[in-house]
Amino acid sequence: MDVMPILPETEVEAAAALHLGRLLFVFGRLELHLGLALLHTGPADDVGRAAARIERLSFDDKLREWEAEVARRHAGDAALLARWQRWFAAAYGLRKLRKAFAQGCWGFRNMQQEIVHASTLPCNPEQDEVRYTLAGFAARVVEAEDVAEEFCALTDLYRLEPGHRSASGCEGGAV
Repeated sequence: MDVMPILPETEVEAAAALHLGRLLFVFGRLELHLGLALLHTGPADDVGRAAARIERLSFDDKLREWEAEVARRHAGDAALLARWQRWFAAAYGLRKLRKAFAQGCWGFRNMQQEIVHASTLPCNPEQDEVRYTLAGFAARVVEAEDVAEEFCALTDLYRLEPGHRSASGCEGGAV
């Protein structure tokens, strides 16, 4: 049985911060691409007003609007619609993860090599605490990256014309 070396607390915190930073960048890029996709669904004559409206939407509202747009656009393509529906299930899960990670308290259990996220102060009876190993936390980041990459892949399936960027602003499926 391999034993992981115990990292000093500063190294655990630095590793966790790196993963959390990656996660925040993924969330930010996904929200940007989702907003751009919504922007491209409307008429081009009033982009400024549409952009202002979309920017006021929560991530959840953007997901709901995009879900309705996808259902309208792909009603006749059951396979593509099923792929989108799988993506939406993952995206709504990511939304919950984002909300949980953006709020609450973070701590570290150095001897256990764990990152601890608590939704409230420790004495609150409604506290929800989740513990992650560094590898487990990194895996959640990879899951988020996969959701963002799949969004780009799916939006690339309906480019406006050959040679144009997808409706989401994703280039080459990368986020």
